[in-house]
This record gives sequence, C-alpha cells and structure tokens, in this order.
Amino acid sequence: MSNIGLDEPRYTRIVAAQLADITIEFLGRCETEQLVVTRVIRGGGPGYSAGDIRRLARIARLHEDLGLDFSSLEVVLNMREQILELREQLELLEREMVLR
Repeated sequence: MSNIGLDEPRYTRIVAAQLADITIEFLGRCETEQLVVTRVIRGGGPGYSAGDIRRLARIARLHEDLGLDFSSLEVVLNMREQILELREQLELLEREMVLR
C-alpha cells in the first residue's frame, strides 16, 4: 500500500470530521490536546491529510470503545508509533541479514 499523499493536507475541518465520523467538537478537542495538528491547505484555512483522518478515526475508536481519556489517548498513540518504528527497524535488520 502506498503512502503517497497521506501527509498532504487536503481536507477542511468539516470534511475531515465527516470522513473520520466524529463531531467538530471532538475534532476541536483533539486539536486542543495536540493529538492532531492542522496545516494550511490551499485557500489558507486549516487542513487535514488522509493520514490525519485515519488518526482521528483511530482516536475516536479508542475513546469510544475503550473509554480512554485524552491524556491516555496520547500515551497509547505514542506507544503505537514507537512499536511501528521498532517493527520497521526490525524488518530492515532482517533484510540486511538475508543479504549477507
């Protein structure tokens, strides 16, 4: 699966909230808690990328399904990112070992 364009902000707040199936209020809270950071889109307003929308949907699921508060969400998301980075490093090391 390609990640091309996942980081490019394309969507307005309203569209991002709709795509992530969250309310504008929940989106605002995620911004306040710095769980997602807006960037400027064409036209000068705040924007979100496809990756941001995936993150928002994940945050909503963790919040609703597990009842995690916003500070717990930050911890879980940081741990997830660390695990993904470690998995990438492990895969790289495994490929290097195969080539030797």
